[in-house]
Amino acid sequence: MDTLSKQLQSYYKSNFEDETQIDLDDLKLLGEMKWATETYDEKLDRSFKAPIAELNNINYPGFQNPEIHVKSHVNIVDSITHESSVQFTVQGDAELSLPEKYNGLGLRNLISIYLKMVQFREQWTNLDRIEKAGINHIEPIHLVFIEEPEAHLHAQAQQVFIRKAMDVLTNDSTNEILRNNKNLTTQLVVSTHSNHIVNEVDMCHLRYFKRIIDDNIKIPVSEVVNLSRTFGDDNDSKRFVTRYIRLTHCDIFFADAIILVEGAAERILMPKFIRDENMDNFYISVIEINGSHAHRFDSLIKKLGIPTLIVTDIDASEKIQKEIRGKLKLVWNSSIPQINKKQKTNNDTIKYWLKIESIDKLIKLSFQKKQKNNICISYQTPISVNWTNQKKEDELYEVYSYTFEDSLVFTNIKLFQRDEKMAKMGVITAFYNYLKKSTSLEEFHEKMFHCLENQGNVKASFATEILYVEEFENIQAPSYIKEGLMWLQKCLNDKTHK
Repeated sequence: MDTLSKQLQSYYKSNFEDETQIDLDDLKLLGEMKWATETYDEKLDRSFKAPIAELNNINYPGFQNPEIHVKSHVNIVDSITHESSVQFTVQGDAELSLPEKYNGLGLRNLISIYLKMVQFREQWTNLDRIEKAGINHIEPIHLVFIEEPEAHLHAQAQQVFIRKAMDVLTNDSTNEILRNNKNLTTQLVVSTHSNHIVNEVDMCHLRYFKRIIDDNIKIPVSEVVNLSRTFGDDNDSKRFVTRYIRLTHCDIFFADAIILVEGAAERILMPKFIRDENMDNFYISVIEINGSHAHRFDSLIKKLGIPTLIVTDIDASEKIQKEIRGKLKLVWNSSIPQINKKQKTNNDTIKYWLKIESIDKLIKLSFQKKQKNNICISYQTPISVNWTNQKKEDELYEVYSYTFEDSLVFTNIKLFQRDEKMAKMGVITAFYNYLKKSTSLEEFHEKMFHCLENQGNVKASFATEILYVEEFENIQAPSYIKEGLMWLQKCLNDKTHK
């Protein structure tokens, strides 16, 4: 990236190179410059008199040859060629000025890119340049291509750049040609691998380069996907996804695969589970999204064609009698999943993609039927738990977990039983105590279920406290997550080796 002083030189040469055209305001300046030049020339003559005289020892310049004189030449471009020609003042105090080389590269590069765009704008509409080129009109469309500006900008500068880029290229406040000719337009094309830049742009302006295997030549090629009509007339989904991506800085557009998770605990622990499956060589975007909103991403995921694993909760509910305003009514209430109880899921993600509400059917559903094109829905499946407190000998029991937290505990129940440090770890302490005091697996499950359901901050606390567990590296992912990751790995390997 050129320094600002070099770009100012280029800008001046492009727009003010003819120094023979002067007006009355320039006469005083020219007079002072002439006086300064003559004074400086006298100093140069005195300074170089001795060394030039010594050249006579070698008979140079010689008889009748021209004499040597050192003359100064002052012009605006030369005056800004040194490294301190451009300075940044601190708090507007001229005494506190720093040369641009001491300024942060991020800001300097941002200014440098902007100045280049200003120069493009002025050159495009420069009538003198157009006449010299033998053109009798201004080109009506001006295309500006900027390739991967993030290579020169830190994250915050990237966001500022893309928000203001078009304003710079189309600014007519100082450009009379643009102000009086509204038909003169500029189009900006930016190629990028930065989610910071993409997240600042309206989705209708995005073009996604989708990597596919060409059926004829059998090599990877890019297919340009226009995202402007991704959501069709579904303005609610478009508004939600656009805002969500911007606020959370999703890197969904640059990922090899996507994992949508329902809560903080899954998001925090998913990188560990990915690493445990030796999948950390892939670029996988993990996005936390509430289960009632994941379906909003459907159109975008299908459009991008990226393998997507959706990790959600089975969220079982059953009808119970509940007193409402003095009357007993049947209402659907959250409950521990059980078979043959006519339970239903209240999870919108599952109902949207799988079109199934019955808990019995969901528990029995084969993994193949949880796959829809490039999307796989993964939710809690039965867990075999080795329970030691109910009988003298260990015995395996099948447990139907309700959410990620209880399925993680059941999957790692031996670890929770032997790690006594969990007795001093907040929410995990409650689970640890339930495990120690419960006389049956059913009792333990009931206590844990009510704790997760009735205390709103339990899940968020569980997510962070699990990181303190001494045997953290030994924690295993629940089977439904492992199953989903194996599917995702197969998708990525197939894509890699096609």
